Amino acid sequence: MLDPEKDLFFEANNLTELKDYDEIYLDSSLFPNMWQQLRELVNNGKNVYYFCRPWKWDEMRRERFREELKAKVGKISKDDKGDAFLLWKVYELSLIKNNTHRYFRPLTIFDVELRPLLMKEEMLYKNLQRIHRASMVGVDVGGDVKILEEIVEDARREIVE
Repeated sequence: MLDPEKDLFFEANNLTELKDYDEIYLDSSLFPNMWQQLRELVNNGKNVYYFCRPWKWDEMRRERFREELKAKVGKISKDDKGDAFLLWKVYELSLIKNNTHRYFRPLTIFDVELRPLLMKEEMLYKNLQRIHRASMVGVDVGGDVKILEEIVEDARREIVE
């Protein structure tokens, strides 16, 4: 993490440790284990934004902010400090150009409630497809298909509710 006002890098084991910050900017790596923490931050009125152009990340590291990154962190290869610095530079530049909306999307209560369910359904459905393909080539999948089909349907019902 980077606190730009103090020009200080620090590590947080849990996103909820950032309760003293009103705005939190994250890279595009929103992992399943983060959703509960993100829900708590959003429910507590914190503005949480995520970087929505992950395909630009490597370009920014290697081209756009290469020299600044090397001067600040000492290297351009991927690490947490470098990522925090890049995130800050993108935010700073987009703020100057008045286009933060192009690079950062707010996480809403809808996102933190629905996205984890959609991710769960997607993972389950991909596994179901994998099992279907295995059965098509003669692999004995037994009752796994029916069980997984029910689990996928349950996940879809949970999304709709």
